[in-house]
Amino acid sequence: MNPSGNDKQPILEARNLSKEFHTGGAFTGGTVKAVQGASFKLYRGHVVALVGESGSGKSTIVRMLARLYDPTEGDILYEGENVLEQRGRRALLDYRSKVQMVFQDPFSSLNPVHRASHAVHRPLKIYDKARGRGALRQKLIELFELVSLTPADEFIEKYPHQLSGGQRQRIAIARALAAEPEVILADEPVSMLDVSIRLGILNLMADLREKQGIGFLYVTHDLASARYFSDEILVMYAGYIVEQATSEELISNPKHPYTQMLLAAVPDPSRGLKTEDADVQGEIPDLTDLGSGCPFAPRCKHVMDVCHEAMPGPTRLEDERWVRCYLYEEGVPVA
Repeated sequence: MNPSGNDKQPILEARNLSKEFHTGGAFTGGTVKAVQGASFKLYRGHVVALVGESGSGKSTIVRMLARLYDPTEGDILYEGENVLEQRGRRALLDYRSKVQMVFQDPFSSLNPVHRASHAVHRPLKIYDKARGRGALRQKLIELFELVSLTPADEFIEKYPHQLSGGQRQRIAIARALAAEPEVILADEPVSMLDVSIRLGILNLMADLREKQGIGFLYVTHDLASARYFSDEILVMYAGYIVEQATSEELISNPKHPYTQMLLAAVPDPSRGLKTEDADVQGEIPDLTDLGSGCPFAPRCKHVMDVCHEAMPGPTRLEDERWVRCYLYEEGVPVA
């Protein structure tokens, strides 16, 4: 999605990102092609959701953008500058102050032997956002109040085991906000929380997007929350992004058979418990032996001979929409 107004330039961009992992020994190992040729853009104040089954490569993309993994191929651009060409601890620290990450598990992302204040206090010092005991304390209070942990003085003194899962995730978000980021990479931030408190975390992130102009990459396997929170959805399968569209367009009119399968699996009382599209068998294939064809071909009810021969390239259907599928040629659906 390309926003209008003054924010037409992306704040963060992935260009043809690929990541391979080598497993096993020199003679018995293989190569896991976790991500292949992923490209997309993030803008200030907008949310891009990255959706797919477990093992599709979503978290690998997040870790490359967070500079926890180095890409095998491709570029990462922040405000038009290739961050992979920048060297030195200072450059990495500057980048991470602008691109922060919120992890999936709020139970393991906080140190159990330290108070909640420690998690937020550390980035304030590392990124030099407050100096002096009084200024640090005031900044802590502001951040805890920003994520709706009030009274802040009470929550600052608590240990992680004294907090609920939702409260811990709010502290993790406050920790990310302490660096004053432009982008937050949220790796399934609500998947391990009770259903009753997930909406509160999504509303908190939506408020941060609206009031502070933070751009989000929201990783999830839940299309319902992706539709609720995001402006644009990328669908990922076996290392490839196979479809890209605005949230409303993708939910109302999915093109790729895999996207149709994901939507059919979402409970919908209006259509009953069974749907034709939901009857798809199989799992994500072995990423060490993908072959040359479309990796979804063994599960696809529309499979053709060409699907086993080569991976289809992206076909642009509209200005802001494209899909990787042989059912569409030159932007025109094939009957």
